[in-house]
Amino acid sequence: PPAPPKLPLDTSIVHALPKPPSPTYSPARNMQTTENMSLPRHTPRSLAPTSTRRTSTAPSSAASAHAPNGLYQSNDYFPTVPRVASNHPPPVARRKSLNVPKETRVSTEKLYDYLQRFNVLLIDFRSREEFDQGHIFSRTVICIDPIQVFQGMSAEQLQDRMVISPDAEQELFMNRDQFDLVVYYNTKTQSESYLTRPTNDAEMKLKCLHEALDDFNHDKPLRHAPILLIGGIDAWSDLVGPQALATSTTASKVKQARPLSRRPVITHGHSQIKNSKRRLRDYNPLDEEEEQSWRERARAESVVLPTSPGEADEHVEQSQEQGDNDDDPSSAIKDFLERFPEAGSLERHAFAPFHPSRHAPEPPPKVPIPTYPIAPPASGLPTAPARPAPTAPRTSYTGVSDRVVSQNAPVARSSNLAPYIPVKYLATNLRLPKTGLYNFRFTCYMNVTLQALSATTPLSIFFLDDQWRSLLQRENWKGTKGVLTEFYANVVRSLWKGDVNFIRPTTFRNFCGRLKREWGRDDQEQDSKEFFDFLIDALHEDLNMRWAKTPLKELTAADEAKRESMPKSYVAKIEWGRFTHRDQSFITSLFGGQYSSKLRCLTCGHTSTTYDAFYSLSVEIPRFRNRDPTLRDCMESYCSQETLEGAEQAHCDRCKAFRDSTKQITLTRAPQFLVVHFKRFQTSGKGAQKINTPIDFPLENFDLEPFMLPQPTAAEAEHIASTYGAEAAKADASMTPPYTYDAYAIIRHLGPTLEEGHYKALVKDRARKVWRCFDDRIATDFTPGQGAYKGSGDLRNGQAYIVFYQR
Repeated sequence: PPAPPKLPLDTSIVHALPKPPSPTYSPARNMQTTENMSLPRHTPRSLAPTSTRRTSTAPSSAASAHAPNGLYQSNDYFPTVPRVASNHPPPVARRKSLNVPKETRVSTEKLYDYLQRFNVLLIDFRSREEFDQGHIFSRTVICIDPIQVFQGMSAEQLQDRMVISPDAEQELFMNRDQFDLVVYYNTKTQSESYLTRPTNDAEMKLKCLHEALDDFNHDKPLRHAPILLIGGIDAWSDLVGPQALATSTTASKVKQARPLSRRPVITHGHSQIKNSKRRLRDYNPLDEEEEQSWRERARAESVVLPTSPGEADEHVEQSQEQGDNDDDPSSAIKDFLERFPEAGSLERHAFAPFHPSRHAPEPPPKVPIPTYPIAPPASGLPTAPARPAPTAPRTSYTGVSDRVVSQNAPVARSSNLAPYIPVKYLATNLRLPKTGLYNFRFTCYMNVTLQALSATTPLSIFFLDDQWRSLLQRENWKGTKGVLTEFYANVVRSLWKGDVNFIRPTTFRNFCGRLKREWGRDDQEQDSKEFFDFLIDALHEDLNMRWAKTPLKELTAADEAKRESMPKSYVAKIEWGRFTHRDQSFITSLFGGQYSSKLRCLTCGHTSTTYDAFYSLSVEIPRFRNRDPTLRDCMESYCSQETLEGAEQAHCDRCKAFRDSTKQITLTRAPQFLVVHFKRFQTSGKGAQKINTPIDFPLENFDLEPFMLPQPTAAEAEHIASTYGAEAAKADASMTPPYTYDAYAIIRHLGPTLEEGHYKALVKDRARKVWRCFDDRIATDFTPGQGAYKGSGDLRNGQAYIVFYQR
């Protein structure tokens, strides 16, 4: 055939066409690179095949992501290659992550939470006299006078100029590279514009300090760029109140200039600085790209449950089966056709269920839809049955106002209501899954925690029924923006699906290691109690409905004195309201409790009481000569009065000095689920030593009332109602007996040390009336007192580490 005619081409658009890739050098996966070369995260990969596959710690794109549960896990982007001797200098330390947003400013509300969650070094950039008059209340705060700073100064030069500062402050600045964040502030600077255009000498000093900490800090580079507190100490005082500022006398305590030598951090029992909260995760937030990648992975690994939990078991009760059928649309259709057989001719068309497995079914004939102006004739469909007369007269409403809730009535919110549990989901009817968890060499601490939380049936149902999706707080930066909660939901649904003997929670574990590096280690066992705290805190913040509220001001001395004279039950309610002002979630409704700590000065008798919330209790193990301790002994030791003397003296507000004091803890709110942790590991000169003493704890009817705040008498209740209102005297379920608990899960630790031991989980399946032992992938049912568990002390031996109770 003749050749087709040539198409006219416009050569003027050739410059707009895509260009071939530039032949620049790109290190490939299978090539050996020069020693100490720090390769970028997004280096193009070679098309040549490799013998092994490795996974980066950071999530890759969808095109290059490996399948979950892969065999090879590594922290290297490229395969390890043998290094050869070289004269190259060692690489300069780099920051932990290249994805962290480089924020240069922080609000007071955000810093308030930073101080509780992360390890923050605060730099008060004012004169020493102003610092002593009032500074942020923290144990990691130092003062740098602006006269010490000059243009072009390095951090090392600034460190040399701090020789007249207190020893503790010098030591903190020497360890500046070990802090998650470094925040500096002055009196009232509102903007970080001084970094580009300083307008006066004070702003030039701030710029010099920022450059010294960031640009000219070669020996000890910070993990993140230094951050300015917007508004300075004035804004902080407006947030927490001037009474919350700490005063000091460091100006009179500084010593003569002398060289600083390396020495341990100086601590003093008389310090007025509060100890910061133990870090539950590292400060390394996700950027948008990484967050989106993790979310895509969570959606790809989501699990769809074909049946309700417990349905697959062959011994499901008949009532449970009937309850499940109530939600089936086909059963409703059958019931309708049995009552109205005349409509059977329409069932083939209007009610026929769709089956995608059928191959190209013939389309059903169209049913003509009548368009009568008023009503169809009676011959088309059966007449609707007449509604019988009511047996009792219905309530008559005279207007809309009768149905309006009174303004004085308390408004019920969904986050405060007790979760509704259908009958088929009750613990007595719900059969727990028998699915195990794969052990990634040293992850049994994670497996037992997941199994114990999976046995917490209201929490599991919360994720199985997708109730959590409507409460997820993706904007809450204090959590994981919902990512960890999505992965945890996938794990719970995979466990309860029950189609395999065990699962591999690879992605869940990798993301936990992304938030805190200890959870991703493959060379050492971790503590299951610490992982429980980490997971519960992350789930709480992801579901925290009130995270964005402004913190409440700290109480003044007059306020605290007034609270001390009020009834304790009323004050406990007030303090719980202050806690839930910014912390209220489904996790809080399950595990949240409260205790009071009362200090009494032995010199003047002055008392002060503080109230704190808890999700678990860590109790000491007392020693007895003739018998083993019981859980009651542990709780009595926890709530007994102790004397604070010597280096542990407490500061008395009336004496204005440190005095010998007594301290006593009292439980004020009983949680729905009580988690008790036995302190079996003690630090000594030989390292962490384990206490193998058996503890006799009841499996049923453990009474917490002896350790709870006593109920107010009739006269006290009348006084509360008359003085503070009827609402203050109303009974609270968390503060009303009986406080009896049944054990449903036990975490056991086997081995001599925390690093070399092994964990097992024992959970109670109430529906089957058995206990189940989870040893990673293996699940074994047993009955206490029979077989290998014959004897009362087998469940409650020296291996019991954490006990989960349900009220």
